[in-house]
Amino acid sequence: MIRLAILNFGFACFLAWAWQLGYVQFVFAHDISHLSYLISALFVASLAGIFLGKTSHLDRVEVWLVTLGLIGNLIGFVLAMKGIDTGALGSAEGVQRVATNLLAGMGVAFCSSLVGAVAAIWISVNAWMVGK
Repeated sequence: MIRLAILNFGFACFLAWAWQLGYVQFVFAHDISHLSYLISALFVASLAGIFLGKTSHLDRVEVWLVTLGLIGNLIGFVLAMKGIDTGALGSAEGVQRVATNLLAGMGVAFCSSLVGAVAAIWISVNAWMVGK
């Protein structure tokens, strides 16, 4: 159990460093679908379960975290594509509006995928440590 605590303290230090640099806030601010919050909640609940001695969920939760990240990726691409209006490309304001929608969609796509992948790796390492 002490190795598990040390491992998670190291991960928490990495997360604190990313928070200090503004990366965490950037990721959550640019995921306008808020799927990253769901992924984070699932991750925290799973991590709490590990420390409470419950490990039967670990095989499934790794897949869920990655899958939710990929769903966020697809939602982001849909949001990016729905904002494309080829008729608006004739004016500077129209191009700016299309670019804004594309960037908002890409923010959802990349940020939710990042949160899902990092959470899945963190849980995977914890599962390895507890022998699952």
